[in-house]
Amino acid sequence: MAKRNLPYGGITPFDAGERDRAVTIQQLTESSGTSGFPKEDWTTLATPVWMRRDDLRGNERFDAGQLSSPFDTRWEMGYRQDMDPELVDVAKTRRLLYQSRTYDIVSGSQIGRRDGIELMTLARIG
Repeated sequence: MAKRNLPYGGITPFDAGERDRAVTIQQLTESSGTSGFPKEDWTTLATPVWMRRDDLRGNERFDAGQLSSPFDTRWEMGYRQDMDPELVDVAKTRRLLYQSRTYDIVSGSQIGRRDGIELMTLARIG
């Protein structure tokens, strides 16, 4: 069932049954390396988290002499306080893993009044 418009604007989230992708959410943890410089590590925050996936567009281009093909993908999940874009900077501190591919979160928004969370991502190549 797709999103449907409500009177006075707003939309309802997709049905939970449409969230058919098991995704791992990772969170950034910063520490100091042996040299004393900051080091970024990614640790698992939650797995599996069931999400709905929509591929918005894909294109191939040459970037720095290498062929890359990023995809813009929208993910929808049920509401989680630790992923609420109003409480956590999800674009800076979270990312998604799905089928051995990393998706960097570009932006996030809350659906309705904590009905769900929508994440816009860019697939990382390599």
